[in-house]
Amino acid sequence: MTVKETRQALNALEPVQHQNTIYEATAPVALCVAAVLARRAEHHRGAADRVCALLLGWLASVAYDSDDACVAAHQRYSEEDFLEGYPPMVAVRALRPVLFQAVEPFLDDRDTVVAEEALCAALVFAEHPGLAERRDSLADRARRLLLVCDTRWRRWQALDALTAWGHDTTGFARPGDDDRSPYLPSSAWPLGDGDPDNPPF
Repeated sequence: MTVKETRQALNALEPVQHQNTIYEATAPVALCVAAVLARRAEHHRGAADRVCALLLGWLASVAYDSDDACVAAHQRYSEEDFLEGYPPMVAVRALRPVLFQAVEPFLDDRDTVVAEEALCAALVFAEHPGLAERRDSLADRARRLLLVCDTRWRRWQALDALTAWGHDTTGFARPGDDDRSPYLPSSAWPLGDGDPDNPPF
């Protein structure tokens, strides 16, 4: 599968993630993407290709559409239990330990884009109580990312995770880190002759 074919396939999945919404089909599709990543991890140990980055980015975007902050935001406007009335999101959140296993092999990949996409997804999946023991290791990676990364959404994702887990972020924040512009995974970057490592914004 080529990068172009992967982007086209992920674009075709837009109906299961339309307007950052979780649908009934989102959970099974996420499992399929995770299965593809698991297979590719066996063949690209420590040196994944850009196809993996696109798949990881798609999982990261699903993760952020169903994270704890998203649930809390919806709950503020709901008199009832928000999740009780939203089974599709419950289904995706229940899969977080399984999805974490799919992204974990890419956390130390030599390709920076791959490793950062994996970390973006892992930070959210680790909100699951069953993954609490993985948070210290992820926190170390988040701090390393903040030292070198200039991408705004990756920075606030890392800062948010560290803050939520009780870590001191003094000295890591920069002006503009409070910009909560929508998360744009690499799968959303335009096709063309541009540099895939430098999206056009």
